[in-house]
Amino acid sequence: MRCLGIDYGRRRIGLALSDPTLLIASPLIIIENRGIKKTVLQILDIIKKNDVKQIVVGLPLHANGDESEMSREARQFGEVFVALGYPVEYVDERYTSFEAESLIGNNRQSKNLIDKVAASIILQIYLDERRKSLNESKNH
Repeated sequence: MRCLGIDYGRRRIGLALSDPTLLIASPLIIIENRGIKKTVLQILDIIKKNDVKQIVVGLPLHANGDESEMSREARQFGEVFVALGYPVEYVDERYTSFEAESLIGNNRQSKNLIDKVAASIILQIYLDERRKSLNESKNH
């Protein structure tokens, strides 16, 4: 089983994939957002090829934690996968792009890397929280 992390954007969507043990998230690919149908079909192909059982979508919230227009769009995008039968979790991604930029720099070549690195940070947050929750439930 693997998890797929999604950093949703109107132009580009960054994807990241967990390892089968659900410990490590790695940047996977950036796809162009070419409309809901084409984009979802492309992601479904990746899901099937990689035995993905869980999808994690980043929510770009405002600094105060409120939902933004983009977080509502990201949530709507995730709901398409829910309707297709996939479990979807949402992760606060407020600072992931800044973190990705600090890891790889911010220049013309790195622009394309930022979205998939941000997706891997989103997914790693989910994996770490999941592991922490599982460990806490074992200890109680």
